[in-house]
Amino acid sequence: MSAAALRTYSRLQRLTARVTSTRPLSSTAWIPPELPILENRLDSKDDEITKYELSCNVRPWSKDGSRYSRTYRSQGLIPGIIYGAPSPTSPEPSRILTLTSHQKIQRELVINKLPGYSALSSRVYDLTLLDSTPSTNAGDVIQVIPRDLQMHPVRNEVLCLNYLRYYPGRPLEIPLRYSMVDDSPALKRGAFILAQNRFVTLTVLPGFKIPNFVEVDCSGLKLKDKVRLDRLALPEGCEWGKDVDDEFLVGSVFGRAKTMAGVEEEE
Repeated sequence: MSAAALRTYSRLQRLTARVTSTRPLSSTAWIPPELPILENRLDSKDDEITKYELSCNVRPWSKDGSRYSRTYRSQGLIPGIIYGAPSPTSPEPSRILTLTSHQKIQRELVINKLPGYSALSSRVYDLTLLDSTPSTNAGDVIQVIPRDLQMHPVRNEVLCLNYLRYYPGRPLEIPLRYSMVDDSPALKRGAFILAQNRFVTLTVLPGFKIPNFVEVDCSGLKLKDKVRLDRLALPEGCEWGKDVDDEFLVGSVFGRAKTMAGVEEEE
């Protein structure tokens, strides 16, 4: 074996040992086993508007960059930025550099977990600033939507999380959830929906609750059917986004030939 091949083999062994190691991750990746206070908020009544809360520190612009970001992560703090205008007509204010607790972000990821993805970016949070800036004071609360979540490809740790300022009427990406699956002869026999979109853009009118998801009616779906906008239930007080039209495609129903034969027999 050549020297180059030996070095490559050694690096692969070290990487494999690192990924398959049973030792716990660093303390910054620890997730509390019990979250009673945060979980209770998801049990609110339908007529109540659920509030999501986070807090962050503010860092000076002089400490921006990759070197500082690595230092912050080693301390359990995730760098990010607050951007966007607070209303449709106002100019965008200066951006604010933030540091959010890694533990708090992991909690939100666990609570907002949906099958196959996280709904963190579909929530509006009351973000409390713990420090002062030239334009804000300590204790100020800004309504934001988490954006640009970056995860480590191997360790599954958060690397960066930004925040977009929210105002009533700003479009939101709401996750889709399939319902009435048992009423579909194809899905009941093992077929599946090959998803093209897992989210749909909504505009929530002032005073109405931001929905946790949008229902997709799967009743009567057959193999090769296409699931479009007409099967989505528009929540109360919401409007479809400008990019959503009648041809909006959720996905198509696929299955094996054996599944198709079973459905045809039933029909």
